[in-house]
Amino acid sequence: MRITASLIVLLIATLQDIKDREVDDIIWLIGLSLGGILDIFSLFSVGLTAQKIVRYLRFSIPFLFIILISWRFRLMGGADILAFITLAIIQPSHPLGKCMFPPAFCTMLYSNFLMLILPFSFLMWNLSLILKGNRIFDGFKESSLRKILASLFAIAVQAEKAKKFKFFSIAQEGSSPEKKFKLVSVLSIPETKEELPKTKEHLVWICPSVPMIPFILAGYVLTMLIGDPVLLLIEIFK
Repeated sequence: MRITASLIVLLIATLQDIKDREVDDIIWLIGLSLGGILDIFSLFSVGLTAQKIVRYLRFSIPFLFIILISWRFRLMGGADILAFITLAIIQPSHPLGKCMFPPAFCTMLYSNFLMLILPFSFLMWNLSLILKGNRIFDGFKESSLRKILASLFAIAVQAEKAKKFKFFSIAQEGSSPEKKFKLVSVLSIPETKEELPKTKEHLVWICPSVPMIPFILAGYVLTMLIGDPVLLLIEIFK
């Protein structure tokens, strides 16, 4: 029941996130309400010992700390944070006991690991532009290292096509021939569409906001199938 509820909530949220880059709050409200009902039912039908409660709270502290930090410094979008909180309520423990930490925390670890493919996809995007003859670094007075970093965490797009992205932040500043990459833009999740710089140049560098809910869904599936990634690493290196 809990797994089915979690999958339905995350699947609906994933479809909305991909389509609109926003998730209706009613999705999380329904998930939280259902999770609360299931938790209350478990409390009275199974019973919880003080030891189990203390254990759950102890392992939830790192998760809650990361959630608060991510919210404070905009390292995650609001929908992403609500997704993890909803998971923590619906699925407080792994049904087969495969998780030392709460499944929501394990899901966070898996989803962030999966998101490591994004820098590679950004790099492929920029390399494809270069192979098509686009001079994506024209006008930039930057070192080779910063150009590589920019290619991993931002993309060059035609100014008129940048509008197709729901949210993005500008990853450049200044004007030719001394433009600079604004790499600090990659440190937070864009939740607005910044105004494009007024320029006659063909390309502009942006940090697009990528849907994260699909990664959370994939992370949850991995958590249910494989279990705690921390325990997995311990087993591998034991």
